[in-house]
Amino acid sequence: MTSYEVSSDVVVGWSSIWVTGIVVGVQFVLCYAFFMIKRSNDERNKVFDLYETRQHSLGHRSPPPFQPHWYLKAYQMSDSETLRCVGLDSYMFLRLLRFGARLTALGTGLSIILIPIYSTGTARGNSTEGFNKLTLARVEHGDKRMAITVVAWYIFIGFILRELHNEWKSFALLRQQYLARGDEDVPKEFRYSILCEQVPEWLQSEKRLKKYFDRLFPEKVAQTTICMEMSCLDKLVEEREKVLNNLERADACAHHPKVSIGGRCSCCWGEKVDAIEHYRTELSRLNTSICHERELVPLAANHVRHLRKCDGNSNALDVISMSMSAISEGIQQLQTHDGQEFTHSMPLIECNESHFSFSDDDEERDIGEHINQIEINESKISPSSTAFVTFTSLRAKQAAAQCALTPDRTSMRVFHAPDPRSVLWENISFPLSMQDTAKFGMKVVWIVGILFWAIPVSVVNSLANLNSILQALNIKTVDSSKPWYGFLSGLLPVIALALLLDALYALIVLTAKRVLKLKSLSDVDAYATYWYQLYQFANLWLIVIGGSIFNQFQSFLNDPQSIVTTIANAMIGSSVFFVNMTLTQSIGKCALDISQLQKFVIALLMRLWRSESTITQRQMDRAKIPETYQWGYEIPQILFILMIVVLYCPIVPIMEVFGLIYFAGRYITYKHQFLHVNAQTFEGGGNATWLSIFVFIISIIYMAEAVFIAYMGLKQSPASAAFGFVPLVVTFVFHLDLRYKTITYLQNLPLQTAAAIDVKEGERNDFDPLVYLQPSLNSILDEKYYFGSRSDCCETII
Repeated sequence: MTSYEVSSDVVVGWSSIWVTGIVVGVQFVLCYAFFMIKRSNDERNKVFDLYETRQHSLGHRSPPPFQPHWYLKAYQMSDSETLRCVGLDSYMFLRLLRFGARLTALGTGLSIILIPIYSTGTARGNSTEGFNKLTLARVEHGDKRMAITVVAWYIFIGFILRELHNEWKSFALLRQQYLARGDEDVPKEFRYSILCEQVPEWLQSEKRLKKYFDRLFPEKVAQTTICMEMSCLDKLVEEREKVLNNLERADACAHHPKVSIGGRCSCCWGEKVDAIEHYRTELSRLNTSICHERELVPLAANHVRHLRKCDGNSNALDVISMSMSAISEGIQQLQTHDGQEFTHSMPLIECNESHFSFSDDDEERDIGEHINQIEINESKISPSSTAFVTFTSLRAKQAAAQCALTPDRTSMRVFHAPDPRSVLWENISFPLSMQDTAKFGMKVVWIVGILFWAIPVSVVNSLANLNSILQALNIKTVDSSKPWYGFLSGLLPVIALALLLDALYALIVLTAKRVLKLKSLSDVDAYATYWYQLYQFANLWLIVIGGSIFNQFQSFLNDPQSIVTTIANAMIGSSVFFVNMTLTQSIGKCALDISQLQKFVIALLMRLWRSESTITQRQMDRAKIPETYQWGYEIPQILFILMIVVLYCPIVPIMEVFGLIYFAGRYITYKHQFLHVNAQTFEGGGNATWLSIFVFIISIIYMAEAVFIAYMGLKQSPASAAFGFVPLVVTFVFHLDLRYKTITYLQNLPLQTAAAIDVKEGERNDFDPLVYLQPSLNSILDEKYYFGSRSDCCETII
């Protein structure tokens, strides 16, 4: 028995919706009252830590603080000023919300027409009473009223495609401007750099890699950076940061704290010593060890390739001799090519170490400097197959990123360099081949997980029917008409599903960072968005179908077309759950976001746990850093609600009203937060918030059109079902046209545009060599000593 058959015997009432609305309404009033009171107090005291965090570091890209009528100011700010303040990623995220608000506004207008038509339908039964009285279930099979539904569907789909066309037209221009000019807070090296993966061993030196690209792009290479595999040094730097934090906390205490050494932990066992003296000694030791490790890096970068060829029993002279032999052999081979060091006519597949010349004087000088440093083998420092190359012109950079440098996939591969602020340096040296293997393995795991995802979703879905659970436990059932029953049955499934999805997202991100070892936060966001969105799609269909998918798996195998029919049958029965979810995610979530109540409570608890005098300057500075939104978490939730309102528009039109509340409220809230509170740590030029998610948006439209056709067929209206194919075909043509005429050309900057910029701005060679240098090697970033006394104690969140 399907969920639709179950629901046909049950009257779907309004009680859970009313209770959910009252609860989230009270939540909104309380949070908004707190927001207004606390904001007024902060304005009077000129404290920016909670509601104007961007003023600390991004005041030049933020509107004036504490503006009156914040919602009107946020709504009225122009698109150009919003783009300047928040960047293209956040701007396109806001446009996605505005897109949802516009289509639900039209859907709300259509619902004003459809709801009276549906409510006067002649179908009778429990499935047509209560909430379902306002749905298409009230209309009798073959009723002429469905002609109005078809017209409304045509208008709705036509409006969506028109809005998408306008959005892509606007985005295409902004994307090209971003690729050409970048963002004002992104280092200029980002626009001129590429990321090289699978660099062969004979090129794993900055001199050799630079010479390689110099031959491909003569006099266009500004600098090269080989990423090093140096886990020992990374651990030392990480340990020093912990010691610095402990030293600062110890110094902030009024009394001299003690710490245990020689025991299993720092708070018990072992010998008690003065904490400040102990941490100072540890800091001095770590500084010395870090300096020693860094001295070995030049030796590793230049000669580890030759050291790998040595037998484990070879002595130092053998190592040096083999190094010199390899160099001499390379020079002799080069001289056999008619005296030419490198020719473009030479097949690339033959382009190996022997085709490059290197100064033997330079090599001998390097070896002489490090002849006594053979202990490199013990430090586990070695160059990796990852490197950054920075060019002097945009044209050379774009040519390198867009062309094939090597004839096969196993050779060196080139990508656009990520924003330096998004690089995960702890993963930067992880080989790409191993990463591809790990991705394939995790892909299998996630797909299998989707199949078994029906089990936890079924448990969550069962919370909506508490009496069924009580019956299964042999407990006396309760009166379902009581208000508290509606409260529990309406909110419990929504809260349980939200917690389940939060845990899933955390697992996906952990996998991306620790298992796949993705090398930038932008890659982590893209990976999390993709899989989290697929699970969101699975959630909708599993909730709609009800129960485990395995119960109907055999029938789906026997008749694949029954999948769409089953979904269409069950949609109306699940609509109340989605209404409650939309209300919770709109009114309740907006209230929490705008009030910053969670951040305030955490700061309050921290203050109660320890006195303000023990808070270090570092901790106070961290409190002033604007928080960021995780695109991989936020976007799938928005697309989930978008999927609901598009699917339910012709079937349960009142859903559009709740969708309008969601998108309009989220748009105003997020826009205010982006302008005053939150700031993204890196910029991707709209790739994460529009370019890469279009495949999900168009999939939502396809799914909605398929369900519409199936539902019209179930309603025994073949003419309406046939007319439903028209928007499906139009959407397909629109998709192909957009894909081949617009989307394909937005990944890269055209060489023609790049050349024009080079002519106007000139070639550049003023790049900072430290931008793409691993932080563990960057001595400028070192914190060898603690901050000491705080400079200011007056600004706090509380």
